[in-house]
Amino acid sequence: MKKARDILSVPPDQATFYVVNLLPGAHAAQVKQELAAKLPDVSVYTKAEFLKLNLDYWLFGTGAGVALLGGALLGLVIGTVIVAQTLYSSTKDHLTEFATLRALGSSSTYIHKVILVQAIVSAVIGFAIGIAVSLVVAQFSEVTPMPIVLTPLLAVLLLGATVAMCATSAIASIFKVTKIDPAMVFAR
Repeated sequence: MKKARDILSVPPDQATFYVVNLLPGAHAAQVKQELAAKLPDVSVYTKAEFLKLNLDYWLFGTGAGVALLGGALLGLVIGTVIVAQTLYSSTKDHLTEFATLRALGSSSTYIHKVILVQAIVSAVIGFAIGIAVSLVVAQFSEVTPMPIVLTPLLAVLLLGATVAMCATSAIASIFKVTKIDPAMVFAR
């Protein structure tokens, strides 16, 4: 609350919001109704309503939501393209090894798994570096008026997005390997 007061320059003797803690067994909807009846000039929200109100405001009522979502989408597209180019280049450099595996009788599924494992390893390493940097930045942001909050759920979602992005990036490499002729090994 102190940070909010500092940002908004609200004196300590004025209230902007009151938080009502309910006793065990109390129903939020009923308490809200009673408070709204006793305080007609005051907006009363449940925790879920207040969260939705703020989320909608910041995502859709300001430019912050569009910028945030646009930046995330742009990062996802650029990351996918960069990882795809890296995997494709690596696959192209090792075509003879993949052709040898095919000549030895390895199934396409096995070779696809090799490429997917490379993509997932890239995802995990990239995520580990990214999350480490993010945690350091979040730690330093604690002293700023707008700290960065990195929750465990967000970290798990980001890991999932990173793995999905890298797995999608492997598609071009998989197509390249699928079209190689095992006889190219013997042509050398």
